[in-house]
Amino acid sequence: VVKSFDDEDKVNKEFYVNCLAYFDALRKSDKSDDVFEDEYFFTLPAVSGSGLDY
Repeated sequence: VVKSFDDEDKVNKEFYVNCLAYFDALRKSDKSDDVFEDEYFFTLPAVSGSGLDY
């Protein structure tokens, strides 16, 4: 099954919004999740469609 770019974009946006909500909840509870944050910031370029090429 081949997903369209629009389907992938919808999933990526949903992931991004969910992550922002998670980070906001962590801040409000004065907690952290360093492992998830590391994975998120490492994964974000792939999810957003941008590369790490500068």
